[in-house]
Parts: sequence; C-alpha cells; structure tokens
Amino acid sequence: MKIRIFLLVLLILSLFVIAGIPRFLSLDAHWSSDEVRWLNRSADFMSAVKHGRFAETLIAYHPGVTTMWIAGLRTFFTEPSIDVLNLARARWFIGVIIWAGIGIACLLLYRLFGKWVSLASFACLAYSPLFLAQTRRAHTDALATIFILLTVLLFLLYAQDRQNRRYLILSGAAFGLAVLSKSYAVILLLWIPICLFFFRNEKNHAGGLLTYVAEGLCFLNCAAIITIISWPIFWSLPFGVLFVYLLGTTYVLAKVLKKGTITLTSLSLWAAIAALGVTCVRVLQTGQYVLDRVNWAVTTAHEVEHFFLGKVVYDPGWLFYPFVLTIKSTPLMLPLALIGCILLWKSRKHLDETAYQLRMALALIAGVLLFTICLSVTSKKFSRYLLPAFPMLEILAAIGLVEGFKWIYIALRARFQILKIPVYKNALLLMISIGLFFIQLFPVLALHPYYGTYYNLCWRLTDITKIITIGEASGLDLAANYLNQKPNPQKLVVQVSPLATEFVDYYFRGYVYRADSENEPAPDYEVVYIRDSQIGRVPQTGTRNGKLEKRITLNGIDHVWIYRVQQQEETQ
Repeated sequence: MKIRIFLLVLLILSLFVIAGIPRFLSLDAHWSSDEVRWLNRSADFMSAVKHGRFAETLIAYHPGVTTMWIAGLRTFFTEPSIDVLNLARARWFIGVIIWAGIGIACLLLYRLFGKWVSLASFACLAYSPLFLAQTRRAHTDALATIFILLTVLLFLLYAQDRQNRRYLILSGAAFGLAVLSKSYAVILLLWIPICLFFFRNEKNHAGGLLTYVAEGLCFLNCAAIITIISWPIFWSLPFGVLFVYLLGTTYVLAKVLKKGTITLTSLSLWAAIAALGVTCVRVLQTGQYVLDRVNWAVTTAHEVEHFFLGKVVYDPGWLFYPFVLTIKSTPLMLPLALIGCILLWKSRKHLDETAYQLRMALALIAGVLLFTICLSVTSKKFSRYLLPAFPMLEILAAIGLVEGFKWIYIALRARFQILKIPVYKNALLLMISIGLFFIQLFPVLALHPYYGTYYNLCWRLTDITKIITIGEASGLDLAANYLNQKPNPQKLVVQVSPLATEFVDYYFRGYVYRADSENEPAPDYEVVYIRDSQIGRVPQTGTRNGKLEKRITLNGIDHVWIYRVQQQEETQ
C-alpha cells in the first residue's frame, strides 16, 4: 500500500515538473504586445499600495487587478523598470499561479470525472498551445481563463451536490477573481442558470425559484467579498462596513440553504438582496471608469488592423472566432470532444454516472458557445480573447479520449480474447497514450519557446498566412540577437517596420527606429515583421530595396526578414 502511494505521489510530482518546464524556461524570449503596459501598470499599482494611495489603484479598465498584483510582486525583488529581467520575473510569478491553478483544476476534475479523465485533462490543459502561449505573457487573459475554469468546475461540483455549500462559496470567490482579471468573465452570469437547468432536480430543490435566487445571491456575495478584499480602491470604511454585512448575509444564506426553508418572508433573503444591491451601487459609482472603458472596448474596433480571409479589416466579423477554434486547437481536440459527447449520449440511459457526465459535458459546451457568441458580438477581436473556451474544450477532448478508449477496448475484446488479459489491455492503453503524445503534444513542445506560432496541423494543407493574422512578436528577439552578433553592433542603425520596432529595441544593442519615422539616419539594416507586411504597412521586401540576408522562420512560416541596406545607401 505504501509503495502504491509513493508511486502515485511520484507520478503527480513528475507530471507537475513536466508541466512546469515549458512555463518557466526562456521567459525572457520574445517580448509581445501590451506587456510594456502591464509592467508599467503593475509597478504603479504596487507603488500606490505601498504608499497607501489606494484610490490610485484604479489603473486599467480590464480591470486587470490580479495581473497587477501578481506581476507587481517582482518589485519586491528588483527595481521596477522596463527591461527583459523585469519581464521574465513578472512572467514567472504569473506562471506559478497558473501552474497551481491547473493542479487545482485537475483535482476538481478528479472529483467530477475520476482519475482517467483528470489525467487526460491534465495533459491536454498543460500543453494546450494557445493557453500555454498566453501563460508565458505578462497579461490578463491566462489569469482570467484559469479563474473562469475554476469557477466552472467548482460550480459543476455544487450542481452535482447542492447540499455542499462550500463549492458554491468557492465558485463565487473564483468568479470574483475572474472578473477582477478581465471583464469578459461576466459572461459566466449567463452560464450559471444554464448549468442549473441541466442539473435541475425537484427532490433536492423544495424551495423552487427562491432557492435559485438564494444560491445566486450567495454566489454573487462571495464574488463581491473577494472584489472588496482584492482591489485596494475599495479599502475604505464604507466598503469595510459592506464587507462585514456581506459576510454576515452570506453565512446566514448558507445556513438557510442547508435547511431548505426559504420563503418570500425570509429576512435573510431580503437582507442579502439589500446588501448586494448597496454593494453593487457603490462599486459601480467607484469604478464608473471601468464600465465606460469596457463599453468602449466592446463597441470600438482595435486601432491596428487585422488580416483575415485575405482582407485587411478592423473588425474581422462573426467568422473570426470559429476560425480561431480550428486554427489554434490541436488536431484531435475538436474531434475528441465531439466523440466524447456522442458516446456519453449513447450510453446515458445505462449508467447514472454517465448521465451526470453528459450533463457536465453539455454545461461545458454551453460555456464554449456562450463565450464564442458573446465575444463575436463585440467589435474588438483577438484570438486570445477566446482563450476561456479552450480549457473547456480540452476537458471535453479528455472525456472523448477516455470514452473512446473504452469503446475501442470493448469492441476489440469481443474479437480478440487476448485483450481480456490486463497486460495486453495496458499495452493498448500505452500505445494510445504514445500516439496522443506525438499527435497532440509533441508539435507544441517542439516550438519552445514560441508557442504562439502554433497552428493546427490540419491547416498545413493551405497557406495560413493568407487566412489570419500571424505574429505576437515571435522571432523579433531572434532578429535582434542575429544583429547583435555583427561586429560593433552598438554602432549599427536598424530601421524596423512599425509594429515590431519596440520588440527589437528591447534586445538589440544598437539604434532602432520605426520605418515611418522622419529625419532618421540612413540604416545599416532593415527588419520587416510579418504582421506589418500582412496589413500593408510595409511591403515584405522592405522600403529600402535592400538585399535579403536572413529569414527568421518559426513553425514553417517566415516571421521576420532582415535586409542589408548599407551598401546601397553608400552608393547613393
């Protein structure tokens, strides 16, 4: 028994080490968009907290509070500035939180689906390419995604066992952190009633509609409590009083829910409604700037153009996110998710456990659809905005893998009696696992540390650069390092296409300027970035008629071109 426990602990530790390797190595590689803003914001945020200027912690409209807290931890270990060291440390702290979040998510999945689905989900979540790429950025989307995932899993656990209020409370707390990370987490408020509908059970809900209202109040109260605790802008006496009031009403509501005696005359119900109402009004008054900026972000397209389906556009439209789901997913993710749902549906009447798993799968599908549809309505679109949908699909893919193996094993065992022997069953499982690794995981790991350049292997049949924007600044650090190897690089002058200039500058020792700048010295080299070329800001051949000296190719796509132009300038 002790040996089995030791081996289990060793396996878990080994898996977490393997999952941590791609998240914590080469964190100084390829500076990407908006990370300068979050380094500045986190430094300003921590400075305001340290000096007691809590009103100044209203900095970003995302609102990005968790990002500023976590990335700001670096200020305790190094002087805050905009350099590669600060970037790597900010990424490291964010990576640790997400790494731990994945571990907690897998423990919750073990409670929901059992060991095999939780193990398969761990592999899929740890190496989901878009998720992995975003966990290595000092930004908001990966943190928002992990808290959204924890909210969903905890609420599913509560939906299964409505007598266990701690899951409801923890789910509400996770939701608060998700909203503090990024405002699109409020989409979960549409998902909660859908989930409850899937798990409706008259036997356990004698209170009917009032029970749902009380559960919703308890959930939102917990989110409000976490918001008041986590955002220093609310660290004042009025919000302190509201905090105590919310704690009290939440405690009483949890007790009432346990007894199942909720009526329209319940004092605790109306006290909770009043507490939440006052809190919401005060929060909205204090954070009105956030609401205004969120409205602007939803209704205003990004100032930098997209390249989508052969056109340069500001709003790529409704087809954008469905394409992102197929392009940024692994080859087996969507097929396995579909297979899992079909197999659960076919066997739903035979086992109560399968029926519950089907409900959970349908709830996850509802989450994916809600995020896809709601984000498609907005004018500002990026592939990373859809990130919360990917972990849900990865879990569905893990269900499909396990259910698919069961179906294959039963079918083959009927024909080949040898498979009834445990050794051969384990051998079949090992073969499937190895196949999964090479199809799902190896193409992702092979791109280290430029995971953002991943795209579905099925799209290799076409030229992906003619379909969707390529980039996230990958390869620009390699271009800078290449130029740094030249003799006396500090004396070199390099002209860089507009969207790539700052990302070369952080790594290059010489002088860098934008291609659209005026009154600049004649360059020695010109660097052209694929995104500038795609949207027509700079032709792929550059503006100086230079001689191509180096291509930076990642995942089979040319991302950066380096042209030698000094000789031409001298002849002129």
